[in-house]
Amino acid sequence: MPKGTPLTTEYQQEKRLAIAHAAAELIFQNGFNETSVSQIARKIGIGKSTIYDYFASKDEIILLLLDEPLAEVRTRAESLASSGGSVIDRITRILKMHLDVLLRDKAIIFKLSFEFQRLPMGVQAKHEIKRKVYQDLLIQLIEEGIRDGTFRPIDPDMMVKVLLSILSSVILTSRPNGTPREMLIEGLDLIMMGARTK
Repeated sequence: MPKGTPLTTEYQQEKRLAIAHAAAELIFQNGFNETSVSQIARKIGIGKSTIYDYFASKDEIILLLLDEPLAEVRTRAESLASSGGSVIDRITRILKMHLDVLLRDKAIIFKLSFEFQRLPMGVQAKHEIKRKVYQDLLIQLIEEGIRDGTFRPIDPDMMVKVLLSILSSVILTSRPNGTPREMLIEGLDLIMMGARTK
């Protein structure tokens, strides 16, 4: 891009993602603390100072790498939540989609999730706000199910926590009882039976 040309929002986002994905490869290979900004810059073929044009710190790179799949899940979940079918059908489709994204990016998501726990609480809070938007969407579906009589009066927030915990259990189990999707369906069936009015 010629000097002095204004950078479009799209270009800036593409550049941020390119830097973040290069960083992800290095972090996955070497660990977060062992990966320097200089190494990231060399990998992508830019100057170290250029990285700071897009990220204030390595912490922000981790946030973007975790926010990216979360944004995809949230966008697709919003579409599925407004699609046809019963509340149970829509929740099931959303969690199947979420599982697919986790399985696709499993290695890097779990590596970065571990590194995420080391970040300052203020940095973690930025990601948690975005995660809450997705959880609130599921809460709204459960509240809809309570209103239409599908579910008995239950704590929607607690049910969402239980539903999302199935995803971790399915992916992290060392004793699978089938494919991840089969285990998800079985887990959802058990929870939904307990939550239903009849």
